[in-house]
Amino acid sequence: MLPTGIARFAGSAVRKTTTDGRFNVLLLGAGNINFGTTEGPWNHSKRLEQLRVVGVVDKNRARAEDRLTIKRADANVPTEAYTHTKVFESIEHASQSLNPSEVPHLAVDGFQSTTRGSTQPGHDTEMQLIRSFPEVAHLIEKPISAGSFEEAEKVKEALQGRVVSVGYMLRYLRAVKEMKTILDDNNLKVMATMATYLMAYGFAGEHSDGITKGYWDKTLEMGPVVGQGTHICDLTRFLAPAPLLDTISVQTVQHTDACGHLSMVKRDENEFVQPGNRIPRITNASWRYADGGVGQFLHGVVLHEGDYDVELVVLADGWKLRLVDPYGVAPKLYVRRPGASEEGEFWPICVCFCLCVQTIFTDDDCYLSEISALVDVVDGKAPQSAILSTYADALESYKLTWAIRSAGEKAYEARGGPKQ
Repeated sequence: MLPTGIARFAGSAVRKTTTDGRFNVLLLGAGNINFGTTEGPWNHSKRLEQLRVVGVVDKNRARAEDRLTIKRADANVPTEAYTHTKVFESIEHASQSLNPSEVPHLAVDGFQSTTRGSTQPGHDTEMQLIRSFPEVAHLIEKPISAGSFEEAEKVKEALQGRVVSVGYMLRYLRAVKEMKTILDDNNLKVMATMATYLMAYGFAGEHSDGITKGYWDKTLEMGPVVGQGTHICDLTRFLAPAPLLDTISVQTVQHTDACGHLSMVKRDENEFVQPGNRIPRITNASWRYADGGVGQFLHGVVLHEGDYDVELVVLADGWKLRLVDPYGVAPKLYVRRPGASEEGEFWPICVCFCLCVQTIFTDDDCYLSEISALVDVVDGKAPQSAILSTYADALESYKLTWAIRSAGEKAYEARGGPKQ
């Protein structure tokens, strides 16, 4: 897990908004996104403990109460954060029960993606929030939907003029900011991006009650690109021109391929996932950018244990930028610039004088930076531009990842795989 960094958050997050000076938060979902998982660093509640969590919305009341009991017993969590937190079975129930001093200023949507990104009942979390809490700000987990682009476009229109941030937290990394600064300051045109996202699948889908099929069934969590690799696909969009979706070409390694067997899956897939719904083991995609550059993305469900192995390389004339371990506690940025023959050591204070540089960004919690920026906007302490991932922008990343998935499925079908 990433460090909480709550002490840093306290100064910027605890400000106003209620008459008693507290900032109210409503958590949607008592699952892994909001309360943590062994699979990755997601745990929004760890970044919210200097705020006042007025409620948790979850149909599984027992699970929500268990989560709150753990929080209240933790000596490292400020007493007021969860002292009066209530559990609700629906957003409507919350709106009917919270008193005026408890009205949330921020709703953190950690529900499954099937519940949002649409105007259709049962899949319309954003619309429910708009009706119940018209002034609330939204922090929406990625992907923004599990439904059609047309429905997501309707939600985008409904959210116009509201404070909304989508959880592409890697955009807030200092290493990514440095990459963007280098590209902008040197007026560089991106010639190519190459990204790899290697999943350590030993804990994939593991919950307290055993292995669930969610991660392994692409009809539930939409597969490893739409549901997971979307973070790195989004970063390529953040740093490079718009990808041309009609140029995307994809090849995959599937469970039916001789090399596609995964020895560390803790349950027999035949027991809980239909063959046609199984996720690809490898997805290898390429495309062109609007200005003629090229992009490549490889996602692999391949490593056994430990952390993810993630890298993003950006190439421009004379330059190579390589981001390593963006999910880790110390992301690294390697830079080779004109005049250099290899990557080397770098200290931020001497960036202008080094040809080959390596920067290690310690104590950089991008989740905290993301939430802090959003709270600052809600509090009027920062402009809307402090939010680096808007709903409209995130919708384009959603379209990119679906284009990759669809192209991979068509390629698999063309070589004899099941019709998707």
